[in-house]
Amino acid sequence: MSVRIKTPNLDDIFEKWKLQSVRNDKKKMEKQFGTKGAVFTLDAISAAEYVKDTQKEAAIYFAIKKTVGAVPKGTEEKTVLAPKVPRETFYSFKGTSKVNKENWKGDDKVPTYETIQAVSCKKCNGKGYIEDKCRICKGTGKIEEKLGILTGEEQKKEDKTFSYSCGVCYGSGTSKEPCRDCGGHKSLYKYQILPVPYKTVVTGIPVLHSSAQTKYEKEIERDLHQMIEEVEGIRFNDFKELESKAEPSLGYWNKNIKKTISSAGSDFKTYDKDKEAQITTQIYLFPMIQMFCETKKGSKFEIYSLGSANKFMIYSNF
Repeated sequence: MSVRIKTPNLDDIFEKWKLQSVRNDKKKMEKQFGTKGAVFTLDAISAAEYVKDTQKEAAIYFAIKKTVGAVPKGTEEKTVLAPKVPRETFYSFKGTSKVNKENWKGDDKVPTYETIQAVSCKKCNGKGYIEDKCRICKGTGKIEEKLGILTGEEQKKEDKTFSYSCGVCYGSGTSKEPCRDCGGHKSLYKYQILPVPYKTVVTGIPVLHSSAQTKYEKEIERDLHQMIEEVEGIRFNDFKELESKAEPSLGYWNKNIKKTISSAGSDFKTYDKDKEAQITTQIYLFPMIQMFCETKKGSKFEIYSLGSANKFMIYSNF
């Protein structure tokens, strides 16, 4: 069974607007509605004379609590060659206060300077090269060759051994080639990609959708967030219930209201799935009345009411 909400009487809305407007700017009211030579009185300003047209609309409201700046989980680790370290952009948060996420323009996880660490190359044992026997001298460091000598008058041939230092390994007996794993730099370097230390801020956020599409939407949204008990609407637990009962609850309907409910429902589902958000109120459906008015001087303005006949708020561009 749907609960029918009674919309405010047009005269009541107009009366509330008159009292509010004369408090804000009495001279403007006298200029736009006064009669030259006559004493200015609000009683002479009636809705019947100055309201030219009205339109019934609706607004949907709910509020959420959102945790902004929750630290993302998980870390990554990279191991790279030494020349690649300066090519990376590192961040340092040591000794600094936590970061305001709304002001942060980078990724949620970044390479962190304090985690840079040298790791000795396992393949070359931190020497930077691979050592092996010289292929030329077979590890002896010397080259030995036969030297033919002819002796005496008879020129008898005799072989002698001639030994000299290997010119490839410089007499060391070993050959050295740069290690391919570390590029000859002896060490590899590892660093961590860590979450940015965001400040955790819990904020209350009002969400309003209005079929009137008034420029006062943000102002209404803020007021509802602060003074929700001062305006009356119909409460729903979910959008399925709202969609089925909106028309009989309001007692009127149009395409803009249907579109507004659909748009608000999409927003509600998005927040409901957001792990950082929590919906903190029921869903409110408010009647809205848009009044198109014209002063005695010909100036056009609009009045908006939000809420029921018992409790409603007004806004105007007068």
